[in-house]
Amino acid sequence: MKIRLRRLSALTLAGLAVLSFTTITSADYSDEIEKLEDRRYAISQELDELEYELARCKADAEENEEYLRLYDEKMKAQEEEISNLRTQIQYLGQRIDETEKKIDEKQREIDSDIEDFKMRLRSMYMQGGDSLATLLVGSTDFYDLLVRTELMERISRHDKKMIDDLNYKLNELSTQKEALESDKADLEERKAESETVLVQLRDTYQGHKETKAFLEAKAEAARDRTYEMELEQESVEADLAVYIRLQQEENERRAREEEERRQREEAERREREREEEERRQREEEERRQQESYYEEDDDDYDYEDYDSYDDTDYSYLAGSADLIWPCPSVWNITDGYGYRTIDEEGGSSDFHGGIDINKPGCYGEPIVASASGYVITADNTGNGFGIHVIVDHGGGLSTLYAHMSSCTVSSGDYVTQGQTIGYIGATGYAYGNHCHFEVRVDGERQNPLNYVDY
Repeated sequence: MKIRLRRLSALTLAGLAVLSFTTITSADYSDEIEKLEDRRYAISQELDELEYELARCKADAEENEEYLRLYDEKMKAQEEEISNLRTQIQYLGQRIDETEKKIDEKQREIDSDIEDFKMRLRSMYMQGGDSLATLLVGSTDFYDLLVRTELMERISRHDKKMIDDLNYKLNELSTQKEALESDKADLEERKAESETVLVQLRDTYQGHKETKAFLEAKAEAARDRTYEMELEQESVEADLAVYIRLQQEENERRAREEEERRQREEAERREREREEEERRQREEEERRQQESYYEEDDDDYDYEDYDSYDDTDYSYLAGSADLIWPCPSVWNITDGYGYRTIDEEGGSSDFHGGIDINKPGCYGEPIVASASGYVITADNTGNGFGIHVIVDHGGGLSTLYAHMSSCTVSSGDYVTQGQTIGYIGATGYAYGNHCHFEVRVDGERQNPLNYVDY
């Protein structure tokens, strides 16, 4: 809605410009047209740059979107690895706790057995002197002594073995605990490294995310600027169309004024010639009458020659200019003067008011003025001739050169015979590169071949 309102405002301003311009009765809009053409070109260049910037932002944003996807997968994998390490660390912690409990149990067993052994020794000590004397006194015979001795040794060996086994198991459990603690430390170190990598991945992911957001904002700004440029372009195009139309109208008005001035001058010249001719005839009649009078009075009278001297220049008359061929390097005629059939338009026919001059590859070949005169049109007035030039040679005679690729003269210029005024092209209503050449006498189109040598 905002863009449509802007477009409506631009067209409204263009309409107001038309109303204001139409109040101007006489002006030259070439400067305004040139400025608008320059602005239109600058807008076109900026639109191309904005289009390139939009494409680049889109490509970079898509690239960052791919990075975000890849880093998201990496972060998920890293988080899964950290979760697995955390599970393994918890498992090893549980095993370490269980091993510590077993160590405590074995330590208690060892302490209990050692305490029992100490109690037996104390009891034996409290019951009598040294053990050997007690053993001897208490024995009934030698066999009883041996039995008692063997029993004591067995008890001693049993206690020692039991304590050794307990110490072995205790050492084994301690070794297992150390191994478990070492594995747990390795896992915790790996977990810390994985968490560091995850932090780095998250930082990189965030960086790409911010870059993508920046590119999207930049692309949005470029799109907004593009909309503004398109609006301005429409406004410039509308203003340019107005100025071109006004310039064409001004050129036509000047051409009409020039033609009216030329016709007035021509009428005045003809009136002067008529008056001069009447004067000359009167003087001639008076001279003849005077000669006749002297002949009657005196046949031997030697009179003066009364022929009058007329210095009037009669060379600038309609159709009196010697026209030369307008395309020095192209001599082929494809369409002549008169009625013709147009194959490109389904066989329709029309009256062709000139001749078409062309040859293969004639684009850009020079077109010259057939005679000297003043340029009254040098533009594309939208009448089907495309870029064309009309030269007024005086005396009601003018020539037209149409469908040019470009022209080298401007309205009001004076050109000399043979001067290059443009180049062959196919602008306007044309089916190929050629020069449409017309000869006009008092505004009426004539067969050019009656005026130029071919």
